[in-house]
Amino acid sequence: MILQETVVCPRIRSLLACLAFALALAATADVVDRIAATVNDVAIPESEVRKAMVVSALQPEPAESRDAFRGRVLDALIDQHLEYEDAQRFGSAPPDAAEIEAAMRRLQDRLRAEGKDPESEFTRAGLTAGEVRASLERQLAIQRYLRDRFNPVALADETKAREEYEKYYVPERRAAGLAVPPFESVLEEVRRRSQERTFQEEIEKWRKDLREKARVGVYRIPIPVPTERARISLSSIAKVTPTPPPRVPPTPTSGPKK
Repeated sequence: MILQETVVCPRIRSLLACLAFALALAATADVVDRIAATVNDVAIPESEVRKAMVVSALQPEPAESRDAFRGRVLDALIDQHLEYEDAQRFGSAPPDAAEIEAAMRRLQDRLRAEGKDPESEFTRAGLTAGEVRASLERQLAIQRYLRDRFNPVALADETKAREEYEKYYVPERRAAGLAVPPFESVLEEVRRRSQERTFQEEIEKWRKDLREKARVGVYRIPIPVPTERARISLSSIAKVTPTPPPRVPPTPTSGPKK
């Protein structure tokens, strides 16, 4: 499973003003969730972040706080929204039922290995079995799209393999105090390493490009999402551009003529 790991809205003059606006509407409507982030004017509610913390392949680091882990999961969700959107645009084939069930079993096995009951964890996060499968399907679709798009680019010929050998393999072996075998004897290993490295580099460049072109807003304090009775236009709350426009200083004017 892949759930990979923010630009704060430059057009929001004040987060407090934004919160005040949302809270004013919430006073006349039932608040059912809160916005953690927006991606191209589509909200990522806080409930989705909580659910992803259960089904994500990401795990808390040692001594990592819950807030820090939540931040990593939210960042990964933003990437996933952009990646899935791109995969759909290019018509990537959806995973079949067998792939989804296999991913479901792996997730359940992982939770059991952590001493958790899968069904209890899903229920605690407010996830139905169908929602878990839908999340896994999105992740599998992204995986397939990445393989189809970047594997051909990452293919390593002998020149790339030799670069991997000289730039990375040999220094790593020497730093570890290990003997350095000749290039020919490890050709396939360094070819594979080169392919994996290029694959990851291409993915990171692609992700960076997606982020730069997207409108992404992240809220340190999630803002309320009203019900249909008082729906807020997301673009009126968080219309985000990658970079703010340059500030143009006023043109000096001459004083009155004497």
